[in-house]
Amino acid sequence: MRIISGKAKGVRLSALSSKRTRPILDRAKESLFNILGDSIHDSVVLDLFAGTGSLGIEALSRGAKRCLFVDNSTNAILVIKKNLQDAEFLEKSVVLKINVFRLLGILKNKHQKFNLMLVAPPYKLLDLDCRDRKRIFSMLDECVSRKIINETGLIVLQHHKKQTVSQESFKQLKVIDERQYGTTQFTFLGINSSSNPEM
Repeated sequence: MRIISGKAKGVRLSALSSKRTRPILDRAKESLFNILGDSIHDSVVLDLFAGTGSLGIEALSRGAKRCLFVDNSTNAILVIKKNLQDAEFLEKSVVLKINVFRLLGILKNKHQKFNLMLVAPPYKLLDLDCRDRKRIFSMLDECVSRKIINETGLIVLQHHKKQTVSQESFKQLKVIDERQYGTTQFTFLGINSSSNPEM
């Protein structure tokens, strides 16, 4: 696993030993960031369920201004910090060890807005019979209602291609694109302006 492009191109990233972690393949990551293109430059990024921090670190390498990494695993936090140090991006980063469902409560008084949210929960959390599936979708909707994401911001949700993520899952967000790479699917979500006339 490595940084594909940008300032830290070629830097190898440490991985997690947990079998529950599924590192994103370089091909899928490269395709994702090719789609995002120049929108990364000077953006403020939130990497949720960050794991190794691979996505957020790639964004920093490609010119993001700063990134907040969030994960509830102690091992993940240690690996993220090591990878940030190896890539020399510690000064542009904040790393939080917290349950992601508590994050909005922390951010609500910080007046922090993000241009890009990279969301890669463990696949099992998006299974139809998992109660956390609706919690994740509701949390993403709430990022809009609490104005944690900019009006022109983008959310990229990574999940298994067999896990359908439909427009009916959201009230504040709209599905604007979907891309598949092997078993990985990226669903791109933007703000549904029709449900937020004040925006």
